[in-house]
Amino acid sequence: MISTALIGLIAAGSAFAAPPYSEDIGARALGDTSYAPYKVDCPSDVTWIRNATEGLSAGESSFIQSRAQNTGPAINTMMASHGLSNPPRTPTIGVALAGGGYRAMLTGLGGVMALMNQSTEGQASGLGGWLDGVTYWAGLSGGSWATGSFMSNGGPLPSDLITSLWNLDSNLVFPDDGKLSFYTNLVTQTKAKENAGFPVQLTDLWGLAVGSHVLPSQYQLENTPNLTLSSLPSVVSQLGSASLPMPIIIAAERETGEIVIPENATVWEFTPYEFGSWAFGSVRKSPGAFTSLEYLGSELNNGQPNGTCYKGFDQLSFVMGTSATLFNSALLQINGSDSSLVTDLIQDFLENLGEAQLDIARVPNPFANYNADENPISPFEYVTLVDAGETNQNIPLEPLLVPSRNVDAIIAFDSSYDTTYTWPNGTAVRTTFERAKQLAITQDTGIRMPEVPSENGFINGGYNTRPTFFGCNDTTTPVIIYVPSYPWSAAANTSTYQLEYSDEQALEVMFNGLRSFTLNGTVESWPRCLACALSDRAFTYTAENRTAECQSCFDTWCWAGDDNTTEPATYEPVIGSVPPWLIEKNLASGPADAKGQNTTISQTSESAAALNWGRGVDALVPIVTLVSILSIVSI
Repeated sequence: MISTALIGLIAAGSAFAAPPYSEDIGARALGDTSYAPYKVDCPSDVTWIRNATEGLSAGESSFIQSRAQNTGPAINTMMASHGLSNPPRTPTIGVALAGGGYRAMLTGLGGVMALMNQSTEGQASGLGGWLDGVTYWAGLSGGSWATGSFMSNGGPLPSDLITSLWNLDSNLVFPDDGKLSFYTNLVTQTKAKENAGFPVQLTDLWGLAVGSHVLPSQYQLENTPNLTLSSLPSVVSQLGSASLPMPIIIAAERETGEIVIPENATVWEFTPYEFGSWAFGSVRKSPGAFTSLEYLGSELNNGQPNGTCYKGFDQLSFVMGTSATLFNSALLQINGSDSSLVTDLIQDFLENLGEAQLDIARVPNPFANYNADENPISPFEYVTLVDAGETNQNIPLEPLLVPSRNVDAIIAFDSSYDTTYTWPNGTAVRTTFERAKQLAITQDTGIRMPEVPSENGFINGGYNTRPTFFGCNDTTTPVIIYVPSYPWSAAANTSTYQLEYSDEQALEVMFNGLRSFTLNGTVESWPRCLACALSDRAFTYTAENRTAECQSCFDTWCWAGDDNTTEPATYEPVIGSVPPWLIEKNLASGPADAKGQNTTISQTSESAAALNWGRGVDALVPIVTLVSILSIVSI
């Protein structure tokens, strides 16, 4: 519950807010810290609406061509390092980072760190170097924070972000110090956006708070929080030169009146080039469309501007906040709970929030009146977005499965909160498979998703304890390398609502993510088998013509096709253990120190059996704080 003193502190801060942002300014003045979109002349050389049936945009196509100049040599180097032949063509590899707040950000970047030569442990594991061969990188919710932070900072070693930039030990929205300036700046920036004529919501506050912890210091709240996603290729030299993968951040549409998000909800993409979806509609699907991200927020009608254009709506902090907008999920948790810890006041706050539609991110609909006969979102004023994890697709696989991108292999890092003790059980990939199956049957909308077992089958088969290859012999789909979080060295099953970490705990969770992918150096053949999976489609291999060496890997690591749907025992892995499947297959005999760094099992992290809900209630205090700030903005 927010105290009277804190409300007074916030109110006092608003008195020091900067003057309203002038709508007549055509460009940012020197020293202007406004987060607000700003008016520009409408250009004549922009394709305002591009139908999804046209395939990739010119910007993405150009980037992919440039990226291939980097990925080709890197992949050949990695193949040679494992004694394998170079593929006849350069495979297109994607990385997908699941959602789950800071837990997902840390775990996902730990997995990415395993692919980096800059990491001593990644290099020693035999996996370091593969990131240079990755073309696409998709993030959702906490995975979008990882994506935005890594890309905007130029692709540093993730552990260096913890020690040199991030400020995770200060609560995300309820900092230990600097409260006055923090809340004052939040009010100032969101008020400026409102004065420019745009709706503000909790997502703006949430995103600005996230950005103040993970974006480069010059773009944090106390400095100039005006870094846009569309500007990244020009601002970050490593992205401009295609030395990093192309980032994709996703969210899901929640239509008016919905609280529970349907699993067939529209999935929306933000890339540095475009905003849009490959298929519109949740009740019925129609071909989607895309618009220029740089000019998102401009007033379009039937694909043409009405003379008023804007830049600056696509703030990276807002995009990351949109991908992690899950406040309606908190409302559902409260409504389904009879916990005496939840006060009437907090419940009223969240119910009012939902009624005002402040618990969604609102994007001015660039597709208004476009293709009205076929477009189900044609009449909407706004595209209304939430965390795509609310569709149960907590791993952003779908953007990497669209046929136009022709992705050959996807490394899917799963740090989802699926089980009682906050470990993944494969729900995310199973949901994507079921969605793909229904879309193909009923909507004639194709995404290239291989078959996977049920949630029970994941647990009963041990597929949620170690990497597994899916789609091994289905050459119409990518090979998915599924990498679940497993407690190799730390209790990495922290709550989605844990909004602060000490550097020590953050490093433990991150390195546990790395070891979930490297298998902590316990399986000598694993790096070579990973190389076989990542390059398989480029060789046009099947079981009939695959090399004996790679077929042996596939025999070991591919899903066996089994699906034991009986109710499994409660999944409660032991910290510091080796997945039982590795021992059963004689691939590992027991715990082993990670190559390149001493392995330490956390003595301070919470038990692997820590429950999520208890901490979730505590997290409502910062959420209510944001509600109160937003009420000031709206005064």
